[in-house]
Amino acid sequence: MFDTTTESISTLIKGGNSYLFLLPIYSALLIGERLTHMGLVKDRKWNNPDTAANIAITVSSLVINTFIGHLLPLGVMALLYEAGHLITLNETLGGWVLAFLLYDLAWYMDHRIAHRVGFFWAMHHVHHSSVEYNMTVASRGFVLDITLLSRPSFYLLPLLGVTPFHFMTVSIGTNIWGIVQHTRLVGKLGWLDRLFATPSSHRVHHGTEAKYLDRNYGEVLMVWDHLFGTYQTEEEEPTYGVTIPIETHNPLRIWGAGFGWLRAKQARALGFRERMKCLWMPPEWHPLETPTTPAHTGWNDE
Repeated sequence: MFDTTTESISTLIKGGNSYLFLLPIYSALLIGERLTHMGLVKDRKWNNPDTAANIAITVSSLVINTFIGHLLPLGVMALLYEAGHLITLNETLGGWVLAFLLYDLAWYMDHRIAHRVGFFWAMHHVHHSSVEYNMTVASRGFVLDITLLSRPSFYLLPLLGVTPFHFMTVSIGTNIWGIVQHTRLVGKLGWLDRLFATPSSHRVHHGTEAKYLDRNYGEVLMVWDHLFGTYQTEEEEPTYGVTIPIETHNPLRIWGAGFGWLRAKQARALGFRERMKCLWMPPEWHPLETPTTPAHTGWNDE
């Protein structure tokens, strides 16, 4: 019986059907968090319009993402693995541990790229634009930002021996972890906050205070943030959102806000070269500006 169940689960994962696992788990977590807020949390109302926007974005993205952002890239990963993997990771404990560490490092790299490269930030801006912090925010993202299309480091994993089965299995576990870390219900956890991407560690990542900006990129482990100098403890609860609030619950406007910021930045630029630099330079960078446009007021123009 156990072997049959394990084989069935493996078949579903290999077929790219991770949503069959994630959707019921995600739904249960959201309902549980909402009920807890209703029964235990008295100091802050649940923001229903923000939650509705997040759920609308999630459902819309799920429909589009199923093929172009999920199954198609997995096919590309399979081709890369078959064509050129440099090492082989077996389905042993050591192989799974190494696959997880490589996955988590790739997540850190791509997450940092999403914050430090203008074009990728225009997509990732959606996830950070909520002024709330609950589990519905976990899946709030631009339609391409929540797919494999916007995560270039992941395409190195097949070359390092991570099979599509490794990738899918690890991603299911890390996605659940990523959902749970988006909550205010769990306080600081002491030394665990320094080792793992706990709710406290990730609240820092969503903060708008200067000391919290571009910190704690890790998905599961904080080791990469310690190694690369991006770790920050939660000293007080952050103010959530982006530095210039978008002040809308309209899903289409939420989706478009990041690219609206990028277009406005390019419109100020002096010439084609400066406009193109807006795509790869960090969000706080500003181009040489035309004399007919107002000067920027700082990197908070995002």
